[in-house]
Amino acid sequence: MWIVTGLVLGAVVYAGLVLMVVAGVTAVVPLVLVPPVLIGLIAANNLLGGGRSHGRSPGRPVGQGRAPLSSSGPNGAMPTDPSTSAGSTVGGKPSEPR
Repeated sequence: MWIVTGLVLGAVVYAGLVLMVVAGVTAVVPLVLVPPVLIGLIAANNLLGGGRSHGRSPGRPVGQGRAPLSSSGPNGAMPTDPSTSAGSTVGGKPSEPR
């Protein structure tokens, strides 16, 4: 019911703005022109197939969040050297934490 009330009141306010433009108040011209332009842009986007695809939920990334497989080397976890730990010195330089 509140949606209908909002739509009706919005139409009444918009009609009042149009009446003000007809009466010569030029300050409200942008308020009269912008809403139909926005509605037209949204409608054109929908007609051209914009927006989300139908089978996708709003929060799920493309590919279900998985990185693509690498073609340059083996896939999987990086090999680790058990003799060194993060932060230890190898060859005199501190190693980067992973």
